[in-house]
Amino acid sequence: MPRTADALVEPALLVWARESAGVDVAAAAKRLTIDPDRLIGWEAGTSRPTVAQLRRLAELYKRPLAIFYLPEPPLDFQPLRDYRRLPDAEAGRLSPRLRATIRRARAVREAALDLRDGNDEPVAPAPRVQSSRSDSEAVGNAARELLGVPLSTQFGWRDPGRALNGWIDAVSRLDVLVLQAQAIPIDEMRGFSITEDRLPVIVLNGSDFPNGRTFTLLHEVAHLLLNAGGVCDLLPRRRTRGPTDEVEVLCNRVAAATLMPASSFRAESAVLSGAPDGQWDEDVVAGLAARYAVSREAVVRRLYTLGLTNWDYLQAKQVEYRAAYDAHRDEQRRRRQQEQRPGGPGFYRMKVRDLGRGFIESSLEAYHRRAITGSDLTEFLEIKVSQVPKLEAELATTGGSRD
Repeated sequence: MPRTADALVEPALLVWARESAGVDVAAAAKRLTIDPDRLIGWEAGTSRPTVAQLRRLAELYKRPLAIFYLPEPPLDFQPLRDYRRLPDAEAGRLSPRLRATIRRARAVREAALDLRDGNDEPVAPAPRVQSSRSDSEAVGNAARELLGVPLSTQFGWRDPGRALNGWIDAVSRLDVLVLQAQAIPIDEMRGFSITEDRLPVIVLNGSDFPNGRTFTLLHEVAHLLLNAGGVCDLLPRRRTRGPTDEVEVLCNRVAAATLMPASSFRAESAVLSGAPDGQWDEDVVAGLAARYAVSREAVVRRLYTLGLTNWDYLQAKQVEYRAAYDAHRDEQRRRRQQEQRPGGPGFYRMKVRDLGRGFIESSLEAYHRRAITGSDLTEFLEIKVSQVPKLEAELATTGGSRD
């Protein structure tokens, strides 16, 4: 078979694409099944990849082929502030998949803004709070007022998926773009937020259970209200190590205060009864979690922030709940393997969950009135035009479930 033509690309573009994807030379060469020295030669300009090899590079780095023919690297990847304190994570180190997810979130935001501007639809300014940034209860009350969710409505959300969708709808009404990500370990990222003056973005880890995503959503709302977006793990901190930890602690407290307002939570009969030495009965915790449609871990966090339990209890419960979470995930995988069926919702339901019903409907509406082309639609939604009827059927028949 004849050798394909060399790709006339600038070596700097190859270096930029690899580094911005978070892939080192050894890992890239292994995925391409080539010697690392060959890749080093391409990046140094002493040799060139073929067009076929460049296509494989584009696929590996998750970049469109055309971007490699620019005269110089674009400045498109803006790192987010890293609020994580993961045991095995290096500060600021993001996996290639997480980097690609951040890029994708920015691209979806730009597309959504183009659609709104093209329709002359106003976009509300990003939500901010005027309350003292150090007063988590005041910020939580301000957040709840902005979101406009009465307690009576929340108490009706007994199903975790319904509660998650209800809070997503409330956040979306503030002109905040809420997306969800796939195939990123929770140990790397529970969620992240991108602060902008118009149409800020929140991305939730779709691998988490609905109750966990609800708390993450309100945690990221707190980041937006404080104009301090970034990548988060939501781990409790007993002692802060500087401004980054202080923001995370505040956002955790704000999320708990928003979901479980102090005036209501303290008045619960189970809470008024108290607990000896802050050791709350598990049935009480589970009952409060069901009432407020949150996780048991969120309830324990709230008990801690209100001074109704201690750090040791919080830590012990977090370990217990995380072990139960892992065991449940393992059991789900085992059952799927035994039944020999794929896990999780179908492709089109996941598409609605990850990109949000509003963005998908706006894209489809613009396509049908020919405001955007089929190529635009494919780029926005990452589907083929031939798949549009099935996506529309998912929107029509299921209401676009996002849990």
